[in-house]
Amino acid sequence: MSARYTKIYPINTGWCETDLGTYMFFKGEPGTKIQIPVLCFYVDTGEHKIMVDTGLPDAERATKYHHSCQKKDCLDSPDELRKLGVDPDEVDICIFTHLHWDHTHNMKRYRNARYVAHATEIQWAYNPLPLYYRSYESPMLGIEAPFMGCSFELVEGEAEIVPGITVFPTPGHTPGHQSVQVETAAGSIVICGDAVFRYRNIEPRPEEHWRYWVQQRYVSMIDGWRSVEEIDRRADFILPGHDDAVLDHPVYPYEDMPLREKRKPVPGAPFYFSGI
Repeated sequence: MSARYTKIYPINTGWCETDLGTYMFFKGEPGTKIQIPVLCFYVDTGEHKIMVDTGLPDAERATKYHHSCQKKDCLDSPDELRKLGVDPDEVDICIFTHLHWDHTHNMKRYRNARYVAHATEIQWAYNPLPLYYRSYESPMLGIEAPFMGCSFELVEGEAEIVPGITVFPTPGHTPGHQSVQVETAAGSIVICGDAVFRYRNIEPRPEEHWRYWVQQRYVSMIDGWRSVEEIDRRADFILPGHDDAVLDHPVYPYEDMPLREKRKPVPGAPFYFSGI
């Protein structure tokens, strides 16, 4: 099936409160709280029905163990998918950008899907540092993570999952994070997961001479920066994991969708090169 038929549908599974300084932006304004959507994406290629991440649990669990959460009018991802006219049993692949709690709940309700994740992420999810017990819902908390008991198809680098759908490593937020490049009629759309929280993360901050204003929540700032560079290099359009602007359009690509200017230089903010 040609890429011109491929469509991406954002699904909002709820709203969580987070901090501009400790999560959203490196050297952001600490103590300033915002509500962010927790997005996953349904990709229909015409031949394959794919979920990229599967979203939040119920608000009570999310609030107890993680962040203050409201579902508002949002449903769990399988129920939101039904509103699009798709039975969750029709989904044949679930690709996970990473295995944090807000990207994996309800995955077992996609009963006929192959689960695809990065090999490093699997190792980290099952054996996290104590600092990340909550992120991966460690049994140390007395709860069971949604991925427990699931069999995964593991990838270790760039890999084509089906024609027109490629995963590539974007570590930084987690050691085994990956993003998903989707070929469409409008070019390459990259579903970023948490490599890019919000559109502002990939834009310059000229007063600091930064090419990007990257996020604060990371295991490796160096890897995270390089991952944003790689997304910037590949993407004609990006879909971040927690930006309400994504919800301005029910489907991507949409008519007259503007493509990004890739690798636009910023005075005093050169790209980072590993040899320097």
